Amino acid sequence: MGSRRPGSVRRATHAGSWYEGDANLLREDLEEMLGAEYAEGVTSDADLKAVISPHAGLRFSGSVAAGVFARLHAPSLRRVFVIGPSHHAYVDGCGLPGEEVTAYRTPLGDLPLDLDTLAELRRSREFAKLPMSVDEAEHSLELQLPFLALLLNGPM
Repeated sequence: MGSRRPGSVRRATHAGSWYEGDANLLREDLEEMLGAEYAEGVTSDADLKAVISPHAGLRFSGSVAAGVFARLHAPSLRRVFVIGPSHHAYVDGCGLPGEEVTAYRTPLGDLPLDLDTLAELRRSREFAKLPMSVDEAEHSLELQLPFLALLLNGPM
């Protein structure tokens, strides 16, 4: 997704508290939640363009999030935009990670950012820079990332 250059990786700061920090246990948790959705007959939709997913800890809202992510058809995804609120700092409009951030870490592996698309969005001057400290303090986006890492980076 976009060109790669050396940079910083946003840490999974809520792993181990808001969701399982061990990769194997997290994978088991996610596969169990997604598997329950598939067992209920949920199928993915290649035409799906947007989803809304909760961002509480996985033990509280993981099954609802699984119902959302089970509908994504990972092979048809070309780009994913994850948008969420900031609970810890005021952001004027919509914030983007700083230019130094090249990936978001999860216990299941790093998710590379589309640096070309982010650069284009920054050039529009319509977005605020989200400092790494604010980004890492926020949980709303991070809670989506384990599901995306599982669906995009590996077979279930």
